[in-house]
Amino acid sequence: MGDEKCDCIVPAAGRAQRMGRWKPVVPFGGRTIIETVVFTALSACSRVILVTGYRGAELTALFRGQPRVILVENPEWEQGMFSSVRRGIAEAATPRFFITLGDMPWITSAVYEALLPHHEADVVFAAHGGRRGHPVLFHERVKAAVAAADPALGSMRGVAGSFRVSEVSWPDDSVLRDIDTESDLRAL
Repeated sequence: MGDEKCDCIVPAAGRAQRMGRWKPVVPFGGRTIIETVVFTALSACSRVILVTGYRGAELTALFRGQPRVILVENPEWEQGMFSSVRRGIAEAATPRFFITLGDMPWITSAVYEALLPHHEADVVFAAHGGRRGHPVLFHERVKAAVAAADPALGSMRGVAGSFRVSEVSWPDDSVLRDIDTESDLRAL
Protein backbone atom coordinates (compact mmCIF):
# COMPACT_ATOMS: atom_id res chain seq x y z
CA MET A 1 0.00 0.00 0.00
CA GLY A 2 2.93 2.34 0.42
CA ASP A 3 3.08 5.04 3.08
CA GLU A 4 -0.15 6.88 2.28
CA LYS A 5 -2.86 6.50 4.87
CA CYS A 6 -6.47 7.02 3.85
CA ASP A 7 -9.67 6.96 5.84
CA CYS A 8 -12.60 4.98 4.46
CA ILE A 9 -16.19 6.10 4.91
CA VAL A 10 -18.80 3.35 5.07
CA PRO A 11 -22.40 4.60 5.14
CA ALA A 12 -24.53 2.05 7.02
CA ALA A 13 -27.36 4.16 8.38
CA GLY A 14 -30.35 3.01 6.33
CA ARG A 15 -33.08 0.46 6.96
CA ALA A 16 -32.05 -1.87 4.10
CA GLN A 17 -35.65 -3.01 3.74
CA ARG A 18 -35.52 -4.80 0.38
CA MET A 19 -33.76 -7.74 2.00
CA GLY A 20 -36.57 -8.52 4.41
CA ARG A 21 -34.11 -8.52 7.34
CA TRP A 22 -31.55 -5.97 8.47
CA LYS A 23 -28.69 -6.39 6.04
CA PRO A 24 -25.63 -5.29 8.05
CA VAL A 25 -25.88 -8.15 10.56
CA VAL A 26 -26.71 -10.90 8.06
CA PRO A 27 -24.04 -13.64 8.27
CA PHE A 28 -21.47 -13.62 5.49
CA GLY A 29 -18.43 -15.93 5.41
CA GLY A 30 -18.02 -16.32 9.18
CA ARG A 31 -18.77 -12.67 9.97
CA THR A 32 -21.61 -10.29 9.25
CA ILE A 33 -21.86 -8.37 5.99
CA ILE A 34 -20.85 -5.11 7.69
CA GLU A 35 -17.93 -6.71 9.56
CA THR A 36 -16.63 -8.14 6.29
CA VAL A 37 -16.79 -4.72 4.60
CA VAL A 38 -15.25 -2.86 7.56
CA PHE A 39 -12.40 -5.30 8.24
CA THR A 40 -11.50 -5.48 4.55
CA ALA A 41 -11.33 -1.68 4.43
CA LEU A 42 -9.20 -1.66 7.60
CA SER A 43 -6.71 -4.00 5.95
CA ALA A 44 -5.94 -1.23 3.45
CA CYS A 45 -6.98 1.98 5.24
CA SER A 46 -5.92 3.78 8.39
CA ARG A 47 -9.46 4.11 9.78
CA VAL A 48 -13.03 3.32 8.88
CA ILE A 49 -15.62 5.99 9.56
CA LEU A 50 -18.80 3.96 9.94
CA VAL A 51 -21.89 6.13 9.64
CA THR A 52 -24.81 4.78 11.63
CA GLY A 53 -28.46 5.69 11.92
CA TYR A 54 -31.21 3.09 11.95
CA ARG A 55 -30.32 0.52 14.65
CA GLY A 56 -27.07 2.37 15.23
CA ALA A 57 -26.68 1.02 18.76
CA GLU A 58 -26.25 -2.49 17.31
CA LEU A 59 -23.41 -1.36 15.06
CA THR A 60 -21.84 0.51 17.95
CA ALA A 61 -21.92 -2.69 20.04
CA LEU A 62 -20.57 -4.76 17.15
CA PHE A 63 -17.48 -2.55 16.74
CA ARG A 64 -16.89 -1.67 20.40
CA GLY A 65 -13.21 -2.10 21.17
CA GLN A 66 -12.09 -1.43 17.59
CA PRO A 67 -10.08 1.81 17.93
CA ARG A 68 -9.69 2.25 14.16
CA VAL A 69 -13.46 2.12 13.59
CA ILE A 70 -14.91 5.57 14.20
CA LEU A 71 -18.68 5.43 14.66
CA VAL A 72 -20.51 8.56 13.58
CA GLU A 73 -24.25 8.88 13.98
CA ASN A 74 -26.32 10.47 11.24
CA PRO A 75 -29.49 11.73 12.94
CA GLU A 76 -30.86 12.64 9.48
CA TRP A 77 -30.32 9.17 7.97
CA GLU A 78 -33.87 9.09 6.64
CA GLN A 79 -32.88 11.78 4.11
CA GLY A 80 -30.90 9.11 2.25
CA MET A 81 -27.39 7.83 1.74
CA PHE A 82 -25.92 11.15 0.64
CA SER A 83 -26.73 12.64 4.05
CA SER A 84 -24.70 9.81 5.62
CA VAL A 85 -21.83 10.31 3.18
CA ARG A 86 -21.78 14.01 4.04
CA ARG A 87 -21.64 13.17 7.73
CA GLY A 88 -18.78 10.72 7.20
CA ILE A 89 -16.77 13.04 4.97
CA ALA A 90 -16.91 15.72 7.68
CA GLU A 91 -14.94 13.30 9.89
CA ALA A 92 -12.32 12.29 7.28
CA ALA A 93 -8.87 13.38 8.44
CA THR A 94 -6.67 12.22 5.56
CA PRO A 95 -5.78 14.12 2.35
CA ARG A 96 -7.57 11.45 0.33
CA PHE A 97 -10.30 9.12 1.51
CA PHE A 98 -12.33 6.20 0.23
CA ILE A 99 -16.05 5.67 0.22
CA THR A 100 -17.38 2.14 0.00
CA LEU A 101 -20.83 0.77 0.59
CA GLY A 102 -21.75 -1.35 3.57
CA ASP A 103 -23.40 -4.03 1.42
CA MET A 104 -20.48 -4.87 -0.88
CA PRO A 105 -18.60 -7.67 0.93
CA TRP A 106 -16.90 -9.09 -2.18
CA ILE A 107 -14.51 -6.13 -2.45
CA THR A 108 -10.96 -7.08 -1.43
CA SER A 109 -8.12 -4.98 -0.03
CA ALA A 110 -6.40 -5.32 -3.41
CA VAL A 111 -8.98 -2.99 -4.95
CA TYR A 112 -8.15 -0.24 -2.45
CA GLU A 113 -4.45 -0.73 -3.10
CA ALA A 114 -4.99 -0.55 -6.88
CA LEU A 115 -6.64 2.88 -6.61
CA LEU A 116 -4.05 4.51 -4.33
CA PRO A 117 -1.29 5.11 -6.92
CA HIS A 118 -3.67 7.24 -9.04
CA HIS A 119 -2.99 10.84 -8.04
CA GLU A 120 -3.93 12.40 -11.39
CA ALA A 121 -7.61 12.81 -10.52
CA ASP A 122 -9.72 14.15 -7.67
CA VAL A 123 -12.04 11.13 -7.92
CA VAL A 124 -10.85 7.61 -8.78
CA PHE A 125 -13.44 4.91 -9.45
CA ALA A 126 -12.95 1.18 -9.51
CA ALA A 127 -14.65 0.03 -12.72
CA HIS A 128 -15.59 -3.24 -14.34
CA GLY A 129 -17.09 -3.79 -17.78
CA GLY A 130 -17.45 -0.06 -18.36
CA ARG A 131 -19.43 0.48 -15.14
CA ARG A 132 -18.17 2.47 -12.17
CA GLY A 133 -18.29 0.77 -8.79
CA HIS A 134 -16.72 0.90 -5.33
CA PRO A 135 -14.61 1.73 -3.53
CA VAL A 136 -14.15 5.28 -4.79
CA LEU A 137 -11.10 7.34 -3.82
CA PHE A 138 -11.65 11.08 -3.29
CA HIS A 139 -9.24 13.96 -2.81
CA GLU A 140 -10.02 16.32 0.07
CA ARG A 141 -10.78 19.04 -2.53
CA VAL A 142 -14.16 17.32 -2.94
CA LYS A 143 -15.15 18.00 0.70
CA ALA A 144 -16.35 21.57 0.15
CA ALA A 145 -18.60 20.57 -2.76
CA VAL A 146 -20.12 17.78 -0.68
CA ALA A 147 -20.73 20.12 2.25
CA ALA A 148 -22.42 22.64 -0.08
CA ALA A 149 -24.75 20.08 -1.70
CA ASP A 150 -28.30 19.48 -0.50
CA PRO A 151 -28.19 16.47 1.88
CA ALA A 152 -31.57 15.20 0.66
CA LEU A 153 -31.04 15.71 -3.08
CA GLY A 154 -27.30 15.49 -3.68
CA SER A 155 -25.27 12.50 -4.79
CA MET A 156 -21.58 11.66 -4.86
CA ARG A 157 -21.80 10.90 -8.58
CA GLY A 158 -23.26 14.35 -9.12
CA VAL A 159 -20.50 15.96 -7.06
CA ALA A 160 -17.83 13.89 -8.82
CA GLY A 161 -18.96 15.25 -12.20
CA SER A 162 -17.45 18.65 -11.41
CA PHE A 163 -13.98 17.22 -10.64
CA ARG A 164 -11.22 15.42 -12.51
CA VAL A 165 -12.27 11.76 -12.62
CA SER A 166 -10.39 8.63 -13.60
CA GLU A 167 -11.26 4.95 -13.62
CA VAL A 168 -9.17 1.94 -12.69
CA SER A 169 -10.30 -1.17 -14.50
CA TRP A 170 -10.87 -4.14 -12.21
CA PRO A 171 -10.91 -7.71 -13.61
CA ASP A 172 -14.01 -9.00 -11.78
CA ASP A 173 -17.43 -7.71 -10.77
CA SER A 174 -16.67 -7.51 -7.02
CA VAL A 175 -16.56 -3.73 -7.38
CA LEU A 176 -20.16 -3.75 -8.66
CA ARG A 177 -21.83 -6.51 -6.63
CA ASP A 178 -23.93 -5.58 -3.65
CA ILE A 179 -26.47 -7.44 -1.57
CA ASP A 180 -29.99 -6.07 -1.82
CA THR A 181 -32.07 -9.24 -1.64
CA GLU A 182 -31.91 -12.80 -0.34
CA SER A 183 -31.25 -13.99 -3.91
CA ASP A 184 -28.17 -11.73 -4.08
CA LEU A 185 -26.91 -13.43 -0.94
CA ARG A 186 -27.70 -16.92 -2.22
CA ALA A 187 -25.76 -16.13 -5.41
CA LEU A 188 -22.64 -16.34 -3.23
